[in-house]
Amino acid sequence: MKSLFSMLSVVWLAVLAVPAGAQDLTFRGCADAVGRAVPSQLDVESPSLVTTQMGQSRPLIVYNPRALPDVTDAVRAFLYAHECARHSLGIARDVPTPEAAQRADCEGLATLRRSGMLVEPGDVTALQSSLVFSPEQWARVPGPPRGFDLNNCPTRRAVPKSNPAWNQCVHRCGDRLYHCGQSASCLATYNSCQAACQR
Repeated sequence: MKSLFSMLSVVWLAVLAVPAGAQDLTFRGCADAVGRAVPSQLDVESPSLVTTQMGQSRPLIVYNPRALPDVTDAVRAFLYAHECARHSLGIARDVPTPEAAQRADCEGLATLRRSGMLVEPGDVTALQSSLVFSPEQWARVPGPPRGFDLNNCPTRRAVPKSNPAWNQCVHRCGDRLYHCGQSASCLATYNSCQAACQR
């Protein structure tokens, strides 16, 4: 399975001022398991904080940040990232199960970490402590009702920065392979060339 990192753009958060003094978070960058964009639409009449509507042509994520006015922006962003993760994991059309929800929770958490929204050591614990919902609230958030265990989500290692000299070296090896062909001797030469490139 491809990682969410390669399929999902970072959730972009923009705060728009509204006359009532509330703030609406808008989201962009969600993609499905094959990289197709999943559009989002703000609907302040929707009873759900975030949900997916399946159309005939494509799904649409509908969100209403005012559906639960008492939750924090971090909770809203996390629940949106969870819903987006269901698409990137290819499980948006499945009946939600606690196991699938946990996978989407962890993928959504990884997205928020990459976005820079959760950077301090206590941010994940603070978010998890805010994810407590009444039965009425659970009817408005992506289910099924469950306990959250974000501190046990796998943490992905940061991708090391690329070395430009190594990149150039590997590209030169690849150019030679391209001109040589796909024979066993050409591939062996390429492997030796690449192994000699200094990281």
